[in-house]
Amino acid sequence: MNKMGCFYSRRMEDEEMVYDMSPIRHLPVIFVNGVPGAGNHTVAQTISSITGYTMIRPGELVAAEALKDTARGRLIADKLQARDDIPEQLTVDLIKEAMLTHQNATGFILVGFPKNPRMSNMFNKQVKWPEKVVALEVSNEVAATRLQNKLSELGRPESEINAARQIVREAAHKVKNVHKRFGSHVVRVDSAGNPKALASHLKEILSDTMECQERSKSPVHRPPLALSAPVVGRDPNPPGTCEPPADSVKMADE
Repeated sequence: MNKMGCFYSRRMEDEEMVYDMSPIRHLPVIFVNGVPGAGNHTVAQTISSITGYTMIRPGELVAAEALKDTARGRLIADKLQARDDIPEQLTVDLIKEAMLTHQNATGFILVGFPKNPRMSNMFNKQVKWPEKVVALEVSNEVAATRLQNKLSELGRPESEINAARQIVREAAHKVKNVHKRFGSHVVRVDSAGNPKALASHLKEILSDTMECQERSKSPVHRPPLALSAPVVGRDPNPPGTCEPPADSVKMADE
């Protein structure tokens, strides 16, 4: 019986559930991506106030799911208790479900996403490419200090607080690899700077995305009815365009 349970858990971790993402695929998506302590949530809130887009925090989705008495919830709870990484596919599935519950949104901001290139490949293939990836630039020392303060406020164990620098260093390597994949979609922001200057800079770099969305609302320009998500490969939504091309070159997941 334990063997069956193990097999079922492994299937749940690896298999992609089928979702019809066409109702939200025309909506713009922005990734706010930085190491822990870089100010992901603060920057995402600023972007939300500028654009009106809906914020989705994958970490909160995972924590909420872990409280549910379901096979998936118990699996996630076990992973969290063991301090194991949550399978990328489970995280992406939770994000897709959250997006589909907000079909009247004007756009989405994914906070602290993706964690690694494999997770970004899954989202690109199963949902869409993001219009922008806001890369938060901050020194590892500043990020680690912020993270330590946050963990201390939350009453976390001393061992976890002391591990903040290592957490930031490991995350920095993964984040850098993620940013490489998105090329000209990446806009770099100094998240340690003045909040007013940050807001002004964000408004400037997001203006083309917002203008593109306004054009897509006009009767002359309507978003295509996509039947399936584009496969991962050549950027299907290059900067300055609103619609992905019909074809794309498949790239293997890593």
